[in-house]
Amino acid sequence: MKIVLSILIIIFNLTINAQKQDLNMYSKYLDSAKNTYDDQPKLATAYLDSIPQPVELNINGNLAEYYKLRGFISDRLNNRAEIFQNFLMALKYAKVEKNNDVAGLASLELFYNTYFISKSKDSTAFDYLKDAELYFKKANNQNGLVEVEQMYAYIEMYQENYDKSNDLILQHLPKYENIKDDGYYHMYALFMLSSNYIHQEDLNNSHKYFKRIKSLKQDTTISKHLLDLHKVSLNTCIAYYHLETKALDSTRHYLKQAEQQRYAMGNSDIELYFKVFADYYNQIGDLSKKAQYVDSLALFQTELLDKNVTASLKINKSLEQSENLLESESNKKVLNRNLAIIISCILLVFLLLVIINYNKVKKTIEGYVSREKNSHHLKSSNEKLKVKVVGLEQYILKVKDEVKVISTVTEPLELRKNIKELYKDIHLKSTTELTNGESHLDLINELNVEFFARIKELHPELNDSEIIICYYIYTGFKNKEIASFLNVSIRSVESKRYRIAKKLNIDSNQISLAEYLQITFKES
Repeated sequence: MKIVLSILIIIFNLTINAQKQDLNMYSKYLDSAKNTYDDQPKLATAYLDSIPQPVELNINGNLAEYYKLRGFISDRLNNRAEIFQNFLMALKYAKVEKNNDVAGLASLELFYNTYFISKSKDSTAFDYLKDAELYFKKANNQNGLVEVEQMYAYIEMYQENYDKSNDLILQHLPKYENIKDDGYYHMYALFMLSSNYIHQEDLNNSHKYFKRIKSLKQDTTISKHLLDLHKVSLNTCIAYYHLETKALDSTRHYLKQAEQQRYAMGNSDIELYFKVFADYYNQIGDLSKKAQYVDSLALFQTELLDKNVTASLKINKSLEQSENLLESESNKKVLNRNLAIIISCILLVFLLLVIINYNKVKKTIEGYVSREKNSHHLKSSNEKLKVKVVGLEQYILKVKDEVKVISTVTEPLELRKNIKELYKDIHLKSTTELTNGESHLDLINELNVEFFARIKELHPELNDSEIIICYYIYTGFKNKEIASFLNVSIRSVESKRYRIAKKLNIDSNQISLAEYLQITFKES
């Protein structure tokens, strides 16, 4: 008996030691990613990908740091669609782990991406900024508080209140310069001053602060990429200023300066860079070169759109991981196996609806990519997808939390009740979440301009809801599918089909409504 007990103790100790070794190894992956994400973001991604899934089990206690690094890498690779999701997860786990430094940083990034990137002007954005200040105060993070302080100056610059922005910076400029452990804050203040003066057409002061930025090249606390990122942004803005004033030689000079730091450009810098080059060649009469940059701009915006679609599919994958985690927890607590099956079916239906919607949007938009005229349409569609991705990410987090709560219920009656409520909620969300408050006509009309213009021209007697029904019939949807998308009964769809056929004077004995639409609009 003693021998058996001794063997069990040895096995237990070996297991514990093996787990500790795994945790130490995974922590090293985090450290390696932290040291490489700025200069080698793809290598840093490989380090993080080396941590086995689910990461929630393998690096428990370090999840805030993990998602913070994921957010930094997304920013470094210009994957804007993924940044919000990663920092939202970083904030979630920072609260659980009581990591106030990461919570403050994640809140600040969420403010920046909500207010400046998604251009949301509601109170949610400023709630994130206030939260960032509170978390930094709890952590006694003075540099973090300085970054919050600078954000108010950036808000004024964004709102074109350049004098007020300069006042906020200049009164604290000596303090920023004296932060020796991180020269970023001094550089960022100089960057805003130089930008403000460009917009005020005061080139002397703009160049004065730009030169001070260039002198920070010897500051080892500022990475080369970060310094070049701000330098290339200023070079591009100054080139645009000279283009507006018809100083074409100066425009060309600063565009060449920006070209040398092309690797560090953010998305907005790349778009401005292509636009200024296209306008420059237009003014000097080189239409061939202009066309090249117009095409480059259209291609770049298409790639941004693809990144957003890819990000949405990654969110779908996280839903599948939630399903697996739920099944694992349910087995551990000996819950009825049917619970996992029901939840799996619900999530699969939701995933299918998401994929169908995104594929349709992507396929339609790709058909409209065409040079300068179409670049504006792509940009508008891209911004809408960003907002939808953010809304979907927040709903996914809510579903995850609700699923985990349900997995802890052991009372059968209560369990069935909770599953039923979750099913109703997901069914409702699956028909409304992706539109984010927009009407079906607004979304579909933008992406299918020719079809809607044609049907309104031929049949002005049809109202908006009837036109939407026609579009779904035209694209091959059945009554049941249309009812699901519009959140109405099948009988209501059948009634509308009958009224539409009557308005269009279609004899059902000779041709169906679907056949009529296919024949009439096949070239649309």
